[in-house]
Amino acid sequence: MNAWKTDITEFQARRIGKTLEELGELSAVLARITIQGLDAIDPSSGKTNRQRMSDETADVIAQIGCNMDAFAMPIEEIDTRAAMKEAQMEEWEQLLREK
Repeated sequence: MNAWKTDITEFQARRIGKTLEELGELSAVLARITIQGLDAIDPSSGKTNRQRMSDETADVIAQIGCNMDAFAMPIEEIDTRAAMKEAQMEEWEQLLREK
């Protein structure tokens, strides 16, 4: 057991917090799509859930890009892992198509 003392800076906390906020907004839209469907209209914005998903996905991608710069993340390693995950998803979805 340990005391879990953080060494996070104020800048890092803001950066991580903003990313969590954007992920939460995307998560909320994805939940709405699951309940209502892709092309249902969001009454508060007048946009379809599909449009809102695109907007929130862009916001998440922007935050990830900012994090990659701010935290000197290894872009090549991230690209390699992302390609691997995309290939796994393609393989998995192919199994679903075959049924």
